[in-house]
Amino acid sequence: MSAANNSGLRKGLVQVGDAVSQACTILAAASLAVIVCINGANVVGRYFFSAPISWAEELMLFLMILTVFAGAVTVTWRQEHIKIDALLMRIPPKLRALAIVFTGLVTLGALGTTIYSGGAVVMMLQGFDQRSDALEFPMWIAQSSAPMGLALIVFLFLVRAYVSIGQSSGDANAGQGPIA
Repeated sequence: MSAANNSGLRKGLVQVGDAVSQACTILAAASLAVIVCINGANVVGRYFFSAPISWAEELMLFLMILTVFAGAVTVTWRQEHIKIDALLMRIPPKLRALAIVFTGLVTLGALGTTIYSGGAVVMMLQGFDQRSDALEFPMWIAQSSAPMGLALIVFLFLVRAYVSIGQSSGDANAGQGPIA
């Protein structure tokens, strides 16, 4: 592949990552807005009319889980997660690169295992037609936010890794790798 085509592919992948990140940010924000509205309505119902919304807590919990996983996708793409790199910054650059690759592989292994297990749970919930208590909402839909969010994290992690390979040393993120 020529350098120009490779550069175009990298730019396209960054645009895809940015679009997925933006969509997840919007989803997380919308989820939080719905939570605030439901909570407000539930407070009014409970304290002014002595009639709380029976399904409010359950739906707010499902939406909070969705918010966390959608937000985690954005944090991963923007590389804004909490990191402790005091040791990493003290080791020689070649060893640092090896450590970054190793931690990336460990991360992918852990996420892959969790996605696989979570997917199996979601399939069982769907097969049993398990439903939530108050909403009677299919649990497989509510529980799928975890493996789907983690799968998006893996996808963006791999995109970031591909894009960071071969960056010029003058780039701001050069040498940080996909998980920095």
